[in-house]
Amino acid sequence: MKKIVYLLLYISIILDAKEISFEKVTAYASKHALALQMKQVEKKIESKKAEGVAADYYPTLNLVYNSEYTESLDGVPLGTESIGGITISNSTRYQNSVALQLNYNLFHFGATNSQMQIANANVAIKDKEWCQAEKNLQQQLLKVYADGLKQLNKKERLSKMLGIREKIYQTKERLYKVGRYSKVDLGDEAILLISMQRDIENAFMQYRDDLLQLAKLSYMKIDKNDRLIPFILQEKQISTRNFEDTSEAQILKKKIAQKREEIRLKFRQQLPSLSLYSNYYLYSSHPTEFEYPISHIGQKSWNVGFSVRFNIFEGFKNSAANEQLQLELKNLQTQLVEAKHNFQYENNLKNTQIKELEILKTKEGNLLQENKDKLQMVMRLRENQRVDKLQELNTQYELLRSNLNLAQRVVDIGFQKLSLIITNRGVDQCTQH
Repeated sequence: MKKIVYLLLYISIILDAKEISFEKVTAYASKHALALQMKQVEKKIESKKAEGVAADYYPTLNLVYNSEYTESLDGVPLGTESIGGITISNSTRYQNSVALQLNYNLFHFGATNSQMQIANANVAIKDKEWCQAEKNLQQQLLKVYADGLKQLNKKERLSKMLGIREKIYQTKERLYKVGRYSKVDLGDEAILLISMQRDIENAFMQYRDDLLQLAKLSYMKIDKNDRLIPFILQEKQISTRNFEDTSEAQILKKKIAQKREEIRLKFRQQLPSLSLYSNYYLYSSHPTEFEYPISHIGQKSWNVGFSVRFNIFEGFKNSAANEQLQLELKNLQTQLVEAKHNFQYENNLKNTQIKELEILKTKEGNLLQENKDKLQMVMRLRENQRVDKLQELNTQYELLRSNLNLAQRVVDIGFQKLSLIITNRGVDQCTQH
């Protein structure tokens, strides 16, 4: 009865479990990962900042209302005096005014255009950073997924090997009882069984941890009973692209161009600027009543003029800022050279590892075939009673071991190939494009 219950429970678990592919996990992560969503928000923020910079192309128009009470402290009403460009009233009165003010930057040697280019570059950089963040996320997912596949292979194949090992132990136990096997060797066999059980449990625990990690990184709902399926690869997908096509290269190039524009902007901001200003006033005043000026505003005045501003000396602030921008530019150029070097090295390393793993896979495949041939030969000899049961079981065990090693090599090759594909993804291959 218990066996039937356990069987039904196992069947229900299998039916509830679903198969998960690496492509499905990465596609879900690209849509739902919060880190990528934050990059989209950052891009929108930079777009709004660019709109704010574009406002400098237009004039500003302000409406200003002032209500003021002025009292002379010396008691000598002399009207107003102008001292050093400041107008001072010596009378006691209430006064109010409404002013419509217009300001417009006519010419500043292209400083506004430079600010606009810098703002647009920030938007483009955030767009490329999304692609780079997606690539980094996919590399993280790939590493966890590959480890999950290896743990799954290990758990399943070690479970089969454990079944064979238990039969070997039972056979040796019978031989021990008839005096044909030592107790020490039988104890070693028991220790091996316990070690295999421990390895299976560890593989199962690590597999579940990998599923949880995949769920965390991708924001995808993954059940502990779900099953990862092997990598699906097409050879045409594997190609090495130019470093200049990658998002990392384009980000750094955009930043270098932006920094050069900042240097030009800093120079242009030190040149004279020409502005147009105009004011239209409505005003009135009364010596004793504060309500009168508000209700009797009627006097009018307006002016128009041009203003030229030229900062001659600002305490060496501009020279320090220029040197800082030049150093930042040099640093970005160095980062670009280093990134290209690392990209080429990583490609060469991955291609070398793939070739070496392919050789090992071939050897593991040959060894597996040899074990298959050996098992067939042993089984024929077993039929003729020329070998014992123990030798047959040992051969089956070695066959399963070879099968496990080959399966792990296949996962390693798939991991390296997919990692190479992700490394060489161009900006045009980003999900948002």
